[in-house]
Amino acid sequence: MEIKKEVQPPVETVIIADQETLQRSQQEDELQDMLDEKVADTLLNSDMEVETSDETDVSGEIVQQTIDAEEMQEALDTRVLRDFDEGIITFDRSGIIRYINPSASLILGLEDNAVGKRYRDVFSRDNDALLEFLVKATAEKNASQRGDILFRRGDGSTVRLNTSCICLEDEEDPQERSYAIHFDDITEIDILRRKRRESSAVFIGTMTAVSVWIYIVALWQQTGQKVSQEIMTQFIHAISLIMFFYIRHYTHFSFEEMGLKIKGIGKAIKVDILVTAIFTALLFGIKLVLLRVAPGFFPEGAPFWDWSKLGWSDFAYPLTAILQEFLSRGVIHENLRRIFVGKYSEAAAIVVSSLLFGALHIHRGFMYMLAATALLSIFGILYRKQNSIWGLCIPHFVLGEVVWYLGFV
Repeated sequence: MEIKKEVQPPVETVIIADQETLQRSQQEDELQDMLDEKVADTLLNSDMEVETSDETDVSGEIVQQTIDAEEMQEALDTRVLRDFDEGIITFDRSGIIRYINPSASLILGLEDNAVGKRYRDVFSRDNDALLEFLVKATAEKNASQRGDILFRRGDGSTVRLNTSCICLEDEEDPQERSYAIHFDDITEIDILRRKRRESSAVFIGTMTAVSVWIYIVALWQQTGQKVSQEIMTQFIHAISLIMFFYIRHYTHFSFEEMGLKIKGIGKAIKVDILVTAIFTALLFGIKLVLLRVAPGFFPEGAPFWDWSKLGWSDFAYPLTAILQEFLSRGVIHENLRRIFVGKYSEAAAIVVSSLLFGALHIHRGFMYMLAATALLSIFGILYRKQNSIWGLCIPHFVLGEVVWYLGFV
């Protein structure tokens, strides 16, 4: 009996077939892993259940869901940028603006749509600082740039911008760069900071002048030298004039910010005339009472109203009232308002400014200082309502003259 032998394939053929089978199996496994991973990511991101029985349907659904997710993300990004309070502008390497949000148009005062235009054409030539900033930012490529820039709008107004610019590289093509500018309008903040610095400088100068004046008076008293009160008062006028020119030259304060506002002065004058009449009557009443209860308070034989005190200083007193009101309100009071903070900052500014200006009258004696401080506190309340010194010059002048001729000083 003849026995047939089974013919075995060569060893090399078996090895090759096994390798091909192994490679095919590995590819199928990798494809399945990628598919499973895509399904898992889609389910996590979209919270949707996907049937995995049909691989073809699953692949198509995954692709569609991925596209939808990308579109939703792009729409979300656009909405977030659109709703930003800060300005956002993007442009490509050639300087063409690709996106600008509404806040950027509002801050920069752009009326026309700037998308598709070169930023050099959109930003006027008066904005060399911004153009230089962008040129430097694009030259640095990957480095980000930050800085404060003064921007001039088309209507001539200016805003200060806290600006940053970053480079955005395309992951697929690193050579395709775009740039994003982010800026915030810090004009008001910058003005407040500048005013605070200037107010501090003015206050330091005022306190120095007040301190020097008090030391001068103390020195005169120490040496026994007698100088007329009129001459001493002229020193206060000199301080007022020096502070006025100092503020005008070294600060940006407007006339209104120095208490020199003229608008609405008519209504203020009516109130101040009424206050003047009330206090004038009060002073006459006080003298009548003192003559009865304290006859030695006034010099014996002195007239009730002493016209003999009339002098050249009376004709200059209107200017004196203006200068002293400016010093007490426009300089001391206003600067204290800018420096003091807190719930009672306004009241503190009124009291402290009145005390300081009352101290300037040290050459007239303690009682005069107290009276000046009390009266100036009332003036401070009126000033806060009127924001102007002009109406207050009326009671200052009239009451000063009444006190003088009634013999209180």
